[in-house]
Amino acid sequence: MRKERLPDILTASRALIAAAILGLIPAGPGALRLVTLLLLLGWTTDMLDGRAARRLEKEPTWIGEHEFQFDMLMVLASAIYLIAVGLVPSTVGIPYLALAVPLSLWLNAHSEEFLRFKALTMLLAFPWVFAPFIVAYFHQREAAYLGLLWMVAALVLDWKRFTGVVGDFLSGARAFLHRS
Repeated sequence: MRKERLPDILTASRALIAAAILGLIPAGPGALRLVTLLLLLGWTTDMLDGRAARRLEKEPTWIGEHEFQFDMLMVLASAIYLIAVGLVPSTVGIPYLALAVPLSLWLNAHSEEFLRFKALTMLLAFPWVFAPFIVAYFHQREAAYLGLLWMVAALVLDWKRFTGVVGDFLSGARAFLHRS
C-alpha cells in the first residue's frame, strides 16, 4: 500500500463498517456490543484520516472531499440496525429517518454552501450518533461504558478537533438561518 492512500483508506473504511453493521441485523439485538465496537472503530478512523492527510500533505481526493458523507453513512447504518432489531421503536425511528434522510439529501443536492448541508445533517444525525451507546447502557452496559471512555479520551486527545467540529456546526447553522 502506498502511504499517500492511507487517509482515503481510513475514510472509506467507514463504508465497510456501515455494511458490516447492516450485515449484523440478522444477528438481532445480541450483536449490539459488536455494533458499538464497530462504531468506535469508525470514529477512530475519523479522527485519524484527517491527521494522516495533513501529515502527508495530501490534497483531498473524491473520498476525502466526501468524508462527512462517509461518517453519516455509518451513522445511518447504525440507526437502521437499531430500528431493524427492535432496540428503537419503528414507530419513532422509521418516520424520523423517512423525513431526515430525504431532507438531508435534498439540501446536499440544492445547497450552494456545504456548511448549510453539514449543519442540518449534523443536527438530524445527532441523536443517532449517541443512540447506540444509550441503548447499550440498558442492554450491553460494558459497551456503553467503553463508548463513554472512548468519548472522554477522544475529547482529551483531540479537543481542538472537537471545537472545530462544533465551530463548523455553528457556522453552518448561522448560514442556514441567514440565507443569502
